[in-house]
Amino acid sequence: MEVTKDMVRKAMQALGTGGHEISYQQVYDALGLTSERQKATVRTRISDMRRHGEANHVRPGVFTYNMQHRRAEGRNYVVMWRYVRASKPGWTIKDCCMMTRVSYTHAMRYIGWLEGEGYVERTGRTAQRAILYRRTQKSVQTPETPYPPTRESDPFQQERTAAATITRLMLCADPYAPKTASTIVAACHVLLARFSKPCTENENSTEE
Repeated sequence: MEVTKDMVRKAMQALGTGGHEISYQQVYDALGLTSERQKATVRTRISDMRRHGEANHVRPGVFTYNMQHRRAEGRNYVVMWRYVRASKPGWTIKDCCMMTRVSYTHAMRYIGWLEGEGYVERTGRTAQRAILYRRTQKSVQTPETPYPPTRESDPFQQERTAAATITRLMLCADPYAPKTASTIVAACHVLLARFSKPCTENENSTEE
């Protein structure tokens, strides 16, 4: 099984609800990972998330998930759009990064999407072969920031959070404590409410 960044992100979001600390081992357990190769991939994914501000390092092997990360990305779109509309023809993605302080990867994806939607167009290349861009009339007539389409929300997010809560409490809390027990029971009810339904009902709920 390939451990994708989206898989790790969903596990981190579920385990980190409410600002809870997350360990590598909790992510391994949540994803059901046993091989050292898969575990190494998880560590690499989380390291990448740290560099982009999506995960915060607490101590060796322990992190918190930055739930505000997506909002920060939204602000980046606003900043880049202002740059696109205000700049004279002949700017590059690197210029955009330098002026907006947005990562090159993020800028490249956004500018590529803008080009596909007709908001910017190419005007040539620099001596170093970097692509030059300029705004189009469509961007001049669009003062509001255009946003790329977002991925559909996860239809099982509530259930993932419940399962991760059970895992976290069983590993890190006292199962005999009344509050721990009641939280585990509540999480179990969430899972039962979804998976005790006939398969056809679950399939229909994901199509709505």
